[in-house]
Amino acid sequence: MRFIYDRNKVAVIFKDKEYTYKEIIQGIKYYATLLTLNPDDKVVITMENRPEMIFSIFSVWENIGTSIVLDSGYTPDQYAYAFKDSEPKYVFTSSKIVEVVRKGIELSGLDIKVIIVDDIEIPKDYIPSNYEVIIEDMTRVALILYTSGTTGQPKGVMLTFNNIESNIKAIREIQLVDENDRVLAILPYHHILPLNITLLMPMYFGTFLVILDEISSEALKTALKTYSISVIMGVPRVWELLHKVIMAKINSNWAAKKLFNICAKIDSEALSKRVFKKVSDELGGKMRVLASGGAKLSPEIINDFRTLGLRIIEGYGLTETSPVVAFNRPEHITVGSVGTVIPDVEVKIGEDSEILVRGANVMKGYYNNPVATQEAIDKDGWFHTGDLGKFEGNDLFVIGRKKEMIVLSNGKNINPGDIETSILKQTDLIKEIAVMEYNNHLMAIVYPDFDVIRRKQISNIKETLKWEIIDKYNVTAPKYRKILEIKIVKDELPKTKLGKIRRFMLKDFLKKMDTEGNEDVLQKKKVVVPEDVAYEYSVLKDYLEKNYNTKVEPDYHLELDLGLDSLDMVEILSFIESNFGVKIPEEKFSEMKNILEIAEYIKKSGGTYHEEGTNWKKILEQDIDEPLPKSSIVSKFTKFLFKPVLHFYFHLKKTNTDKVLNVPAIYVGNHQSFIDAFAFNESVSYKKLSDTYYIAVSVHFDSPMRKFLANRGNVIIIDINKNLKDTLQIAAKVLRNGKNLVIFPEGARTRDGELQEFKKTFAILSKELNIPVVPFGIKGAYEAMPYGSKFPSSKPIEINFFDSINPENYSIDEIVTKTRNTIKDWLDAK
Repeated sequence: MRFIYDRNKVAVIFKDKEYTYKEIIQGIKYYATLLTLNPDDKVVITMENRPEMIFSIFSVWENIGTSIVLDSGYTPDQYAYAFKDSEPKYVFTSSKIVEVVRKGIELSGLDIKVIIVDDIEIPKDYIPSNYEVIIEDMTRVALILYTSGTTGQPKGVMLTFNNIESNIKAIREIQLVDENDRVLAILPYHHILPLNITLLMPMYFGTFLVILDEISSEALKTALKTYSISVIMGVPRVWELLHKVIMAKINSNWAAKKLFNICAKIDSEALSKRVFKKVSDELGGKMRVLASGGAKLSPEIINDFRTLGLRIIEGYGLTETSPVVAFNRPEHITVGSVGTVIPDVEVKIGEDSEILVRGANVMKGYYNNPVATQEAIDKDGWFHTGDLGKFEGNDLFVIGRKKEMIVLSNGKNINPGDIETSILKQTDLIKEIAVMEYNNHLMAIVYPDFDVIRRKQISNIKETLKWEIIDKYNVTAPKYRKILEIKIVKDELPKTKLGKIRRFMLKDFLKKMDTEGNEDVLQKKKVVVPEDVAYEYSVLKDYLEKNYNTKVEPDYHLELDLGLDSLDMVEILSFIESNFGVKIPEEKFSEMKNILEIAEYIKKSGGTYHEEGTNWKKILEQDIDEPLPKSSIVSKFTKFLFKPVLHFYFHLKKTNTDKVLNVPAIYVGNHQSFIDAFAFNESVSYKKLSDTYYIAVSVHFDSPMRKFLANRGNVIIIDINKNLKDTLQIAAKVLRNGKNLVIFPEGARTRDGELQEFKKTFAILSKELNIPVVPFGIKGAYEAMPYGSKFPSSKPIEINFFDSINPENYSIDEIVTKTRNTIKDWLDAK
């Protein structure tokens, strides 16, 4: 195999420096003189993408050795594992990571010679004996690449020169890359996908290759324009980011959005290219193929790129298959599929829907691991990919990863990736999400995009993600696919370099998150408090530990680490204002990442401590210059309008209405459906209704018409992310004026008919203003109109009032518990 020869042209550009094919070969031949190898000796190559990668890999082959390409982001432990497994004689590395590499060698206990490529200077007068790289024995192992370990310890995949050549020839045949292309390398070379398609293939074809030294949008943009790139190989994350940027610009312009929708309906590539020529020009104007691999790409992104006049084609492969198994063709794209199988490769679907592959591209085996090799390649030569798939005609569709499928006790199979993709499409608040089985139900681990959250001034992260994101998914999902628990984390999820979630590590990852309070963990993450804010921090720390019975560290987030809710935030803000004389706006408070930042803000604002304490009474007694809702006309009208419906359609049964008090009270009930408020209104007199106000969450009153009706229906709107203190003071104003409040403390309608936890807002108001609580329970409303239904069924509904609770006899938490238990006991007594 004649791999590289002098083509009398530029081969590679890196940092604006040109390397001709002649210079590339000179580099390879000179690097080869630095090695003394026996046949099949191993050499590790680990460094950032750069031309020296080419010199290093091919120089090993010149010496009839095997190149082991490792991730330059490895830790010393990971290096040590690979070194002990493969026992290389040399390591080619860069000055950037050499110390980590040396530490790995030390941990391995092996004697490995380190060659730092930055220290190598190729003599100007060096002339090799020939200007070509020829591989004589194609059966030899060319590469060992360690799998990313999404399901366990990495395994060394042995690829022969025959494996590599089979893929190169197939790629040429399907016209993904050829000698006329200009290829941009952006993915790290320790993965077989970028290594083969954006290094080995360009060298073999004689393609013009640009290696990007800096992964940034600006560097990418410059390279595309400067070098007229025609092919980019990316992973879904690359195309998702590009798609987000382009679509944000289009959606912000009415005319562009209209044109986009028109082009999507017409579906003409020629028209789209003309209409969105500017988009193409931004990508250099010469783009022929945007190729995607490594993971499943959203069909929406492929279709949107097509509407923009850009072809994005998806393929499928694994490290063990060199890597390509199937690819869409530039002239034939089936959205949602990974295309047709490449030439000289066989694919069949096993009885359990597993994708099986046989052909010249299938690896020799796993190095030093015959058991794993026998498990992966059966006696007939079929490689068991571990992926599930199906054929529709000649197109291959990948359904999911066999080991990643969640199987619940009811036998239902769930692909977590589908759920994750569906949720990520809905929002920009979530950066990463992993769905896993937990106690026989689905749990979502969410890593929020904290920059977006701060920009949108969201102070109540948990509630926002739970109700505005996860709940919206749950409403349309079948019962067995609903997410019943959400865990928000501050650290990125464990992933491979290509962005795949390492699912086998999720349980340990959660354990680590849950043990953040342990001494050993804290020691590793110790944050030093600057001297100039030490006093402010210590006051805050003492206050939080004393009042919330929790351990506090400087980098702790009030909500995510300490578990405080929006009411606690109001109390903390009041403490800061009372004791330091610093008033922090709630919007500003939501931007602060941790307790240390709060201390720094107090110091910067000139706060001087004078102990005064804080309490809810003081907060609620503050007068607020905010008007109450204008009238109760809407409540009265709907009471009149729905009276016959409630009695004849729902057969409303009202029990113990004599428990309704003649003095101001807070009426607290469970929230089953949209009908609840109408049932309550029907249970009290028109006079009582005039003096009764509701507290409702703003998300349910987001339209101008709903706000208009709320203002004339005695509805006080509460925003969980803004001005909660003001809302509480308005509620207090209502009660001080001798009026009543109705609160559904679950915060939202039940999604499954079960009683949810109660928020303590009503109990604080009751205790601090000495206003009695009247619990009431509602039965049957969920069955009549569950969340998500568009029209109610004729089912009997009952509302029952209970004895009032005198706040003088109970603490805030006891009021919450007694109220909830009263309602729950009645609901459970069926």
